[in-house]
Amino acid sequence: MSNHSLFGLPILERFLAALDIGVANFTLCDIRDGWSARFDACETVTLHYCMQGSGALVTQDGERISLSTHSFVLLPPGATYRLEGGSSLTTSETNYGRLTDWPSRETIPTIQVGGGREGIATACGELNLGTHFGSDPFRTMRRPLVAQFDGKSGLKDQFVLLLAECARPGLGSRALVEALLKQCLIMVVRRQIDTGGPDLPWAAGLADRRLARALEAILERPASPLSVERLADIAGMSRSAFAAQFMKAFGQPPMAMLKVVRLRKAAELLATTALSVVEVARMVGFSSRSNFSQAFHAKHGMDPTAFRRRSGAVNYQAGRDVR
Repeated sequence: MSNHSLFGLPILERFLAALDIGVANFTLCDIRDGWSARFDACETVTLHYCMQGSGALVTQDGERISLSTHSFVLLPPGATYRLEGGSSLTTSETNYGRLTDWPSRETIPTIQVGGGREGIATACGELNLGTHFGSDPFRTMRRPLVAQFDGKSGLKDQFVLLLAECARPGLGSRALVEALLKQCLIMVVRRQIDTGGPDLPWAAGLADRRLARALEAILERPASPLSVERLADIAGMSRSAFAAQFMKAFGQPPMAMLKVVRLRKAAELLATTALSVVEVARMVGFSSRSNFSQAFHAKHGMDPTAFRRRSGAVNYQAGRDVR
C-alpha cells in the first residue's frame, strides 16, 4: 500500500465503523449447469458470494464476471443482472423479479433453477446501506466491485453462519447478520484499497490526504465555525475544486455532511445528558435554538424536546429545567 493511501486509514476506520447495514432480502441461489436466472434491478446495492461451483454473473450492459468458489461481487444500484450456472453454454433461462424476502421459515431461502448437474451456489442479498454521516457510501458506484478470495482468506464461514441465521431467525439474528455483513464488506474494502485501485469513490477520497483532512475536521470538530471556504483551506484546495471533489467522493456537499454529523451528535447528547436544548445546540455548532430545532425536526421528525422525552433521557438535573 502506498503512503498516499496510508494517510486515510485512521479516518477510514471511523468511516467504516459508522456503516449502517440493513438487510432487505437474502437468498441462496442454486443455478444448475446450463441454466440461468435473470433478476430485476434493485434500488440498493446487491451482494453476491459464490459458496461453491462455478458460473458467471452478467450485468445489463453485457459485462461478464466469472465466478468460482469465494468470488465476491457487489453490484451498483439499478443494475439488472443474470446468474449463470456451470458452462457458458446456457440453454435455458428463468426470469425472477426480486430475491426472496427475509424469511420466517425453517429452511434456508433458496432459489433453484434447473436440474441435473450442479452449477453454482451463490449467497445473494439486497443491502440498505448508509453511514452516520448521511448518504449511502455505495450509491455512487458505477461498476461492479469484484474480489476473489482463496480458501484461507475467504468469507465462506461467515456466509454459512449468515444463511443459517436467515433460515432460523432468533433473538438478535438481524443484528448478527448485519455484523457479519459489515465484517465482510470491511474485508472487501480493505482488499480493494490494498490493491491500489478501489472502484469506490469514497475509498479513493479517504485515501486523498486533502479530502481526508477536511473530513477529519468535520468529524472531530463539528461545533467549529466551518464553512466550505474554511474546509477548502484545511484541504489546501480552491473552494470550487474542493466542493466538486468532495461531492464526487462522498455523494453529498461538505456542508450537508457537516449538518448530519452535528445533528447525530445532538441526538446523542439529548439522549444521554441533561444538558439544555440551548446548550446542546451551542455544543454542536448552531447559533440559535430556533435554527437548531428546525434542522433537528427535519432530520429526526420531531423537535429536540420530544426526542429527549421519547429517548427516556433525564429531563431535569438538580431542579434545572433542561427543555
